[in-house]
Amino acid sequence: MKILVIGSGGREHALVWKLAQSPRVTALFCAPGNAGTAALGTNVSVSMGDFAALTEVVEREGIGLTVVGPDEALAAGMVDHFQARGHRIFGPTREAARFEWSKIFAKEFMRRHGIPTAAFGRFAEAEEARAFLADQKYPVVVKADGLALGKGVIIAADRAEAEAAIGRIMEERLFGEAGARVVIEEFLTGQECSIHAVLDGENYLLFPGAQDHKTAFDGDTGPNTGGMGTYSPAPLLTPEREAAVRREVMEPFMAGLKTEGIFFQGLLFPGLMITADGLKVLEFNCRFGDPETQVLLPRLRSDLVEMIEAAIDGKLPDYEPVWDERAAVCVVMASEGYPGAYEKGRPISGLAEAGVSALVFHAGTAGR
Repeated sequence: MKILVIGSGGREHALVWKLAQSPRVTALFCAPGNAGTAALGTNVSVSMGDFAALTEVVEREGIGLTVVGPDEALAAGMVDHFQARGHRIFGPTREAARFEWSKIFAKEFMRRHGIPTAAFGRFAEAEEARAFLADQKYPVVVKADGLALGKGVIIAADRAEAEAAIGRIMEERLFGEAGARVVIEEFLTGQECSIHAVLDGENYLLFPGAQDHKTAFDGDTGPNTGGMGTYSPAPLLTPEREAAVRREVMEPFMAGLKTEGIFFQGLLFPGLMITADGLKVLEFNCRFGDPETQVLLPRLRSDLVEMIEAAIDGKLPDYEPVWDERAAVCVVMASEGYPGAYEKGRPISGLAEAGVSALVFHAGTAGR
């Protein structure tokens, strides 16, 4: 089988790396890929948004399965486009991916179906959002409704900071049209934990837990990022808490999908906060996490292709994953200035030496 992976980050390199281990794979392609994926397969210089060109690649190369990495491709309807043309693809449709591309939709779904989450308000007008601040306890969290590459969240220590955050997001469009609407949430105190679940439309399969580090600097300081590193397993996710995730998050989520007629086939990635009052869902993602994938897939000893095909075919109960008991740790190396403006095109050295004792996954790199 030939497989195409969509994306260019560390998550996609990890996916290509794991898929390459399957005896069923005869060739791997990545669009647009990076220097790391080029070493394992063939990079295809096609934009993720050019569905027609990607379809042409699939048909020309005889690709039997496409795996979507980034959220923006799912939000744009890539899965719908491929399925309409009879091409096998792993990921939720645009409607199902709405859990990620609209925080307001996700929060209201959680409220309707009793899934624990932070108290919130939703707003389409900046002045209404500012008026809401009068009765809030601080800090509060101001979130852009749409996709913002994992950076659309501002924690405001007081009302002045919250008002400024509303202005930056809704009026100055710090995150573009993703900030046309906002969610304002209570600030939750606790520790974050990530959980992945693959869904086949009727059933789900939980992955082991992972924990990531969001802020740019040591000591939980600096701006929020898409993730500076992660590790798995997560000691926070005790057997008792995993049971709570199933009971309080996954079961009502699956029931809610059925009630509302939403067919979800792909990867669901709830971000959790473990608080003194129990677990709360911070948000839903609808694809493999980055950088969580970089620690989860090295722990997966069984065939990822078989897992994906079981999900597509509605046969997850027939798939038995085997996980390595050892821990995996990922440290992200980013250019100085990230997640703000930073210099691009800087040379990276020492990868061969690092690769002797560690896995090196590339994110947005290019070969010379």
